[in-house]
This record gives sequence, C-alpha cells and structure tokens, in this order.
Amino acid sequence: MDETEFFAPWRLVAAFADGSRLTFDGLTEEQAKDAMEAAQEEHGDIGYWNRVTDQNYEDGRYYKLIPEPPAVHIVDFTGYDGPLDENGFPVGLPDEIARYAKEQGAAPDAPQIILKRNAPNEKEDKQ
Repeated sequence: MDETEFFAPWRLVAAFADGSRLTFDGLTEEQAKDAMEAAQEEHGDIGYWNRVTDQNYEDGRYYKLIPEPPAVHIVDFTGYDGPLDENGFPVGLPDEIARYAKEQGAAPDAPQIILKRNAPNEKEDKQ
C-alpha cells in the first residue's frame, strides 16, 4: 500500500431528517461542524449530532499526546495496627508504592492517587 492515510483530528457524526447518518471531518471542530451543517441542504434537518472518538483522536487531541490516567492505589487499613508515618500511611508504604511503579515502567513523575480505606481516625491516634 503506497497511499498515505490521513486522519482528521475532528470527526462529527450526524443523523438527518432523511434517515442518513454521516460523518464529517475537519482540521478544526468548526470545519467539521460547517461541513455537517452544509449537508442539511441535501439531507434535511439534523436530528442528532456528536463528536466521534476513534483510534487516533479524541476531541481533536492525538491519542499519543493524551496523558495516561493516574495510577490508583487503595490502602486498606482493615486489621492494620502498626506505626504510621507523618502522612498517616503505614511506615515505608509510599517508598514501596514508588518502587512498584518503577518496576512497572512508570515515569518517575507519573501521577498517582492513593486512597485510604478504613483508615484510623487521626484525632483518635493523637490522644
């Protein structure tokens, strides 16, 4: 295959009064929208339209430029009665999470979310 493929960053889909369902591409959302609206002359009023996400673009953003979602870690304190660090986590746990992320190939600055489940009440711990 010697042909170059082009994937427009914006794609809209619309359903028209004549029953047709068509897609419209553009370098900008406005270009795609203008093409969609122009099709009303041939196909009647637009009954429904929406943006299309495909394997290459999501709302005009190239998929390789969309950041990965953050890693989510859930720390369940059920049955844990050991020491806590200054942030209320079991001592050494943040280092263990960082080591695990590194082993999995995550970038050092990759976003992470740590959720506490059944955490001890901090006010009770300070008494």
